[in-house]
Amino acid sequence: MTITYCDFTNGDDTTGDGSTGNPYKTMQKASDGLSGGDEVRCAKSPADTALTGTLAFTLDSTTLTGSSTLFTSELVVGDFVKGNDGEYYEVVTITDNTNAVLYQVYPSATTSGVSSYKLGTTSTGEVASAGVVVQTVTVSGTSKTSRLKVSGGWDLTGPTQDGQTYFKSVHSTFAYRYGKGFYIYFNNYLEIERVHFLRYYRGIEMRATGNLLTGVNCLSCSNAGLYIQYAFDNEFTDCVVNCNNNYGVFVLAYGSGIYTNLKVNGNSSRGVYLSTGGSNLITNLQARYNHNDNLLFSSSGSNTVNTLETVGATNGAGFQFFNCKGNVLTDVTCSDNDMGIEAVEAETNSVYNIVFSGNTSDITITQARKGSENPSIAIQKYSGTAGDNRCYYEYGETYRDTTDARSTQCLKYDPSSAIYYIGQSFFFVANSGVAQTLSAYIKDDASFNGDIQAAIFFNGIKVTGWTTWTPTTSYVKTDIVAGSGDITEDGVLELRIKVRGTAGNVFVDDLSTA
Repeated sequence: MTITYCDFTNGDDTTGDGSTGNPYKTMQKASDGLSGGDEVRCAKSPADTALTGTLAFTLDSTTLTGSSTLFTSELVVGDFVKGNDGEYYEVVTITDNTNAVLYQVYPSATTSGVSSYKLGTTSTGEVASAGVVVQTVTVSGTSKTSRLKVSGGWDLTGPTQDGQTYFKSVHSTFAYRYGKGFYIYFNNYLEIERVHFLRYYRGIEMRATGNLLTGVNCLSCSNAGLYIQYAFDNEFTDCVVNCNNNYGVFVLAYGSGIYTNLKVNGNSSRGVYLSTGGSNLITNLQARYNHNDNLLFSSSGSNTVNTLETVGATNGAGFQFFNCKGNVLTDVTCSDNDMGIEAVEAETNSVYNIVFSGNTSDITITQARKGSENPSIAIQKYSGTAGDNRCYYEYGETYRDTTDARSTQCLKYDPSSAIYYIGQSFFFVANSGVAQTLSAYIKDDASFNGDIQAAIFFNGIKVTGWTTWTPTTSYVKTDIVAGSGDITEDGVLELRIKVRGTAGNVFVDDLSTA
């Protein structure tokens, strides 16, 4: 194992040798010639500095006020102060000793009397333009079990790892946030910890495979905190991606990433933007007070999200499905958003156990995939209520009903189009070569003006024609048969029942097979 050291403040890429006493300046130089199992160690940033007085932060506001504070002498624009939530927020305007303005809104609870600190940072100097690479590495690891490690927080006099490394850029024109703080360009199998990137164009831009990032902060960048493009099979754990001017986390193409314990709050556009690709696994995501959507699936399918807190999207949705299918979310808290869930040209997305509160609207279906009979969104445990299961289409809904049930509960169809059907599937075990009759009790109400059709599919293939079922206002048993020749092996029979109409309802109950 080879270890090299770098110190952006005191190191030198020309005269340094990578030792603790004579470190290189940049990660790039320190990584030359290394491989899997080796490590680049970055000098830690200065310690945080206690601020005089106490601070007050206001939820969803950039206002920062102090009590007995000395903002004009203890802070300069571009400094980061610690909030009561333990995260750091950039100050961009200092009005006087007790009044200042944050770069983006504070995404945690309103609080006062906060004993705060100014974050100690490591300046990487002025960056000329957005595309300039500030730091990178030149090599890759060899596998997930033999990664090249890049770590921060090192006291080189020890050496001991007892701090953090916060790289920060401030341009002479303060509004400019330029450069790629850490550019990972086809450098695979890296392990990155305790290095953070503040005030760049993109904090970390990654086009690589098999990397592991732990405890990384990307804050106050102008385009994205984490920008992940044409990358797959990367892992992100305990990362904070707050208060960037556009996106928090932007994932474009490919996917299969694993994201665990992420905070993505207070970004001015979207919190997490999954665009094309898919099959990402996200566990325990906090997405609060991002201005547009907290979480957006855009042409990105088969993603799994377990435990999501989505709060305060003021000009968008808690999460939006756009032109996508097959996403599954479980255990969701969705509150105080403009829209709780929005679906646009989406189908077969599923949500299990969601609790809504304080949204202007909980469900908004603005445009479905016309011609598809599948729901845009299927919800089990609506607002956390067991058995309250609902499916939403552009032209109607289906949901559990107890008032018109034949027994204790039934499925109620509530269509709203004379052209487009809303459909539901019911599944039965099939035995090879054995004919089966599938039955359901159906009825409508007096105002229903549409039609009902049913068909059987075997292992996904339609084996009967569509049959029109004629309901009355009382339950009638209706049958459809799959012949023995249609069932060529053991498998699953799917009974699809679809309904259309512009008034009234249809009820389906007591399904059976014989």
